[in-house]
Amino acid sequence: MKDSLHQRKFHHEITQDLVATAMGNQPADLIIRNGRLVNVNTAQVQTGIDVVVRHGWIALVGDASGVLVDEHTQEVDAADRYLVPGFIDSHMHIESAMVDLPSFAAGVLPHGTTTICPDIHEITNVLGLRAVELFHNISKELPLKVLLAMPVCVPSIPGFEDSGASISAADVAVAYQQGWAQLQGEQMNFPGVIYGDPQVHAITAQGLKDGFVLTGHYANLELNQGLNAFIAAGLTACHEGTTAEGTLRRAQLGMYAQQRYGTAWLDLPNLLPAVLENPHIDTRFFTMVTDDVTAATIFEEGHIVRVVRKAIELGLPPILAIQMVTINAAQLLEKARWIGSISPGRAADILVVSDLEAVTIDQVYTDGILVAQGGQLIVEIPAYEYPAWAVHSLHLEPLTVEDFSIPAKQSPAKVRMMRVIPGMVHTEEEIVEMQPNNGELVSDPNRDILKAAVFYRHEPQSGLDGRKGLGFVSGTQFNPRCAYASTVAHDSHNLLVIGSDDDAMVKAANALIQTGGGICIVVDGEVEALMPLPLAGIMSLESVSTAAQQVEAIEIALKKAGCPHEAFEMTLSLLSLIVIEELHLSNRGLVALKPGEKPKIVDLLVE
Repeated sequence: MKDSLHQRKFHHEITQDLVATAMGNQPADLIIRNGRLVNVNTAQVQTGIDVVVRHGWIALVGDASGVLVDEHTQEVDAADRYLVPGFIDSHMHIESAMVDLPSFAAGVLPHGTTTICPDIHEITNVLGLRAVELFHNISKELPLKVLLAMPVCVPSIPGFEDSGASISAADVAVAYQQGWAQLQGEQMNFPGVIYGDPQVHAITAQGLKDGFVLTGHYANLELNQGLNAFIAAGLTACHEGTTAEGTLRRAQLGMYAQQRYGTAWLDLPNLLPAVLENPHIDTRFFTMVTDDVTAATIFEEGHIVRVVRKAIELGLPPILAIQMVTINAAQLLEKARWIGSISPGRAADILVVSDLEAVTIDQVYTDGILVAQGGQLIVEIPAYEYPAWAVHSLHLEPLTVEDFSIPAKQSPAKVRMMRVIPGMVHTEEEIVEMQPNNGELVSDPNRDILKAAVFYRHEPQSGLDGRKGLGFVSGTQFNPRCAYASTVAHDSHNLLVIGSDDDAMVKAANALIQTGGGICIVVDGEVEALMPLPLAGIMSLESVSTAAQQVEAIEIALKKAGCPHEAFEMTLSLLSLIVIEELHLSNRGLVALKPGEKPKIVDLLVE
């Protein structure tokens, strides 16, 4: 493999050399000849195009016959293949891939992703502001461009859950001043925005004051007053549209619609009709993102290229699909003078594609350097040495069955239950009757009713309001004596445990406490699969391929436990995501979030 050191020059440093190269007065570093340019600026395919690169920047697009070459010039014959801008994922969470940043870069570059905008609120909920600086330092010499999205919802809704840290407007200002972040992460506390929470608006105001793009998370089907209010506060983009109507409405109001297609959140087929059923619509405000994809998805299907392929399969013309992950995304980020197109004065992030319909990527160049070929990385990306505080983050004593006890005096008892929906991020609230057993409520796998628990697992805090929250969930179809435990529990990443009996839940939970975090599946009372996640309890230090095998083992174990759904570990990890409708569980208890209402903590037992 080639040397992994990847240095970038600033545009202002090399404009004279770029001009001299374009004018034929200085030799080029790289010339890609005879390509079919996918021109995302004008939605055209141009034939017989050459691209000239100097210092990692594009100097000329067109006819390179007048450009100087010397013994250092690399000349590549595109042989009439397509030249496509590198792909941009404008909203994603690297933690969902369950690998660290170097491994993630190594995994996605061969698939054509050259820029990511990771909102790292997952790891920041565990480690605080120091996680932002840590990620900034790791990204400095990667061939993958990392535009860090500053987390602004840590915890997601203060007062309703407890995480390992909190982020204030002052913290946001520090990250911007230090150059650690390049945009503002998703504002998940949309109730705080539209109902005027002063702390939420202080963070929003800091981003606006410092001139950063603000991204949003409007998880609400109300598309008039609430959506208008959210956008009026300065939010530029949103990935939480789940209907074509909602997607179109966002674009109509000047908000970039980030159409999502992740591992488990398969919204794209429901969103694209906004474009497909309006064939003459201007699509500049439509982008596509992954949001959350596992290592297994990346290894088996690719990254953002998987979304592009799906869009084309659904009927979107290839050029429009490519625009949505190149120029449109760059304009959303206000970085179109740097990335997003194959144009003079832009970074030489170029994909050589042999089949445009199938998006077959033969070569990947970032900053004019060939980094991947034939689906394989050809540069070495070294591992990062992490400080101890980043890999020892689980502070929880072993649990017992008493920790899972739910007393109930009424017989039968009426209980609020969370119903999970495969492939969707939200839950539905149901009221069910349960018969206490010796004065306690227990799981009833025959009725697909499982006990759920969330335990605070971060460093001890004074005045902590809730050590644990208990509830019930349906939709897993677990067999008796089975359990799932995970420290990947959005967004505070406390210890989430779900099971068909208390003993299995104890075994799964304690396996993770001993390991230091990860995902554990118990089947027939024994540990069937365990995936260690040492980095903040949510990320592996293995390669994408190794992590993919571990995720596959978790999914096989889930099926052995009786769960028939694909990638269901991601769906279960959202049971504690309290910024999503309708009912979720935090370490403080059940949190209800209904359309048009503020969030509130509700009782498990209904009088």
